Amino acid sequence: MSRLLSVIPRRSVRPRHLFLMPALVAAFLMGGAEAASAQATTAASSGTPDLLTPYEASGLTRYTTHGEMVEYLRAVQGASAEMVLGRYGTTMEGRELPFALFSRPGLATPAEAHASGRPIVLLGANVHGFNYLLRESLLVMIRELATPGTELNALLDHIIVLVVPSKNPDALSLDSRFNPIGADLNRDYMTLDQPSMAAFVGEILNRWHPHLVVDGHDGGAVQYGGAYPYNLLYQGPAIASADPALTELLDQTVFPHLNRRLEAEGYRAFYWAYADGDRWIGGGSAPRMGRNYGGLANKVTILFELEVWHDAETAMGTGLTALGAVLEYAATESDELLAVVEATRRSTVELGEQAEGTIPVQAAVEPEPFRVTFETRDPANPDGLITVQDAELVKRPVGTAFRDRPWAYVLPPEAREAVALLLRHNIEVERLTETVDREGSRYTLASVEWEEAVNGQRAAPILEVGQEIHGMVELPRGAWVVRTGQLLGRVVSQLLEPEAEDNLFYWGRMTSLLPLPELAADGTTGEGEEALIPLVRLMEPTGLPTQRVGGR
Repeated sequence: MSRLLSVIPRRSVRPRHLFLMPALVAAFLMGGAEAASAQATTAASSGTPDLLTPYEASGLTRYTTHGEMVEYLRAVQGASAEMVLGRYGTTMEGRELPFALFSRPGLATPAEAHASGRPIVLLGANVHGFNYLLRESLLVMIRELATPGTELNALLDHIIVLVVPSKNPDALSLDSRFNPIGADLNRDYMTLDQPSMAAFVGEILNRWHPHLVVDGHDGGAVQYGGAYPYNLLYQGPAIASADPALTELLDQTVFPHLNRRLEAEGYRAFYWAYADGDRWIGGGSAPRMGRNYGGLANKVTILFELEVWHDAETAMGTGLTALGAVLEYAATESDELLAVVEATRRSTVELGEQAEGTIPVQAAVEPEPFRVTFETRDPANPDGLITVQDAELVKRPVGTAFRDRPWAYVLPPEAREAVALLLRHNIEVERLTETVDREGSRYTLASVEWEEAVNGQRAAPILEVGQEIHGMVELPRGAWVVRTGQLLGRVVSQLLEPEAEDNLFYWGRMTSLLPLPELAADGTTGEGEEALIPLVRLMEPTGLPTQRVGGR
């Protein structure tokens, strides 16, 4: 029986056409207190709760605090039968982490949401504390989604929407990129050490398994001159271990749709991150970042970077239009979205169940096969622009070294810290109830180098793998079994292959189990035996006496 979650949808109904909030965007472009007043009048006339966000009420001059956001969300929920307000966790400093769920008819669980046959869209923002603008856009959109008769609310006949407006309120209170201990939550997706990110991934991202995800940032291209003249920059997964179909859907369909909707309102968008002479360079490929982790987890994941070189009204108009365009795409092209995502998830499970194919453990970023045209600042005239045509877009991840995909990984009984990390992701883990011998493979350890990692980790080991040894291996009672034939199978391999970027050895979860004290320069122990990495790969499906201990 397939281990794939029950996410195969019924065929969805496709609306003929939808237009995005022109009155709402126009209200913001009126500017300041006049916009807030017009918004309140529109709200009252349409039956919307007579509520403004503090940012709106201030005339777009003062951002909404976390406490004010919670009060606002409760007020909107209290005046609407269309919104469920929940809490998915608390932060390091004890702040509430709220989420809003919108569906028609009302749904309460992920299983019900997937059984509806409709796309699930997750909109989030504020993973860095000073990412304010898309957070404010989401607060406005929550009110519109909750209000019958609005164009956003009409989309609920075709999609299910989850909104997490603030992933990092502790950093918001500090006006900082980092949380109170200096950790970057957008570099914590693989380890989930920080309570806010562990709750987001465990209770939202890998519990609801949305088909389409937006991770909203702003101001991210300041170091590149603000990426002028573009109001918004975007990028999908750029990691070789993810199914390329997810990124292809974005490049071929979603981003062109987004460009058209933004251009119709007078805004411009292009890829993240910056021009480098006659090339455009995309963002990084590390799995520890949200958009790349989302691709590993088989979700169409979009990074939005809302630029801050323009005024507040333009920024809000851009944010509202872009986020609304994503919802419009999911509603009008639901068949396409569901087909791509479900095929990716089915393939992930089947490849693991059959132990087929390879896993890229090293990769490089190369130009895409298609060319682009972009505008950038003229180096000879900072106030002018130049157009670069037929240019390379350097963002395509390509595997350069591979390992055969195993059916399962087996960790020693002592690997409790590593297993705790896996369970935070909702990865399925089993435990052997008796000692058995099975055919498997093990890696020898040739050498170890150390480097300083992000988020306070001072000594990250980089393992040089020697040979792969095949043969009978004794698997002791209490050993942990992690199959690759599961919905998060790509995350499993990224974490457990010792040569892959951001693996759990690198993050120190197995350091104490490595044969480091006795490791000689020739890759042997002091007794002349080969030093082995404490991990067994089972290359063929096999029966095992196990008991499941966690995962969804």
